[in-house]
Amino acid sequence: MFNRLLPSLLITGCAALTASPIVASALKEMPEQKFLDQVEGPGHVLITAKGVEAVNAEARRQGLRFPAIGYWSPENVCFSKPPRGDCNGIFRR
Repeated sequence: MFNRLLPSLLITGCAALTASPIVASALKEMPEQKFLDQVEGPGHVLITAKGVEAVNAEARRQGLRFPAIGYWSPENVCFSKPPRGDCNGIFRR
């Protein structure tokens, strides 16, 4: 019985993985162009604050959905400890 279900399970699993939305890495920033392409997406909200923790706190305050779509900063400082500059994050409403 399992041999007959295996192809269906594989197809379903692959379809679920390819259809999943973009999810931010918890440890690194997105490439600049990929981030900028997401900024004006429907239902996307851009948050800017000093460091990723401040960005996430502001997103929570605004009731935005997690996880973030992505993070980016010109100086690659979003995940620095202590925060050294502005970080940008994109979230869904």
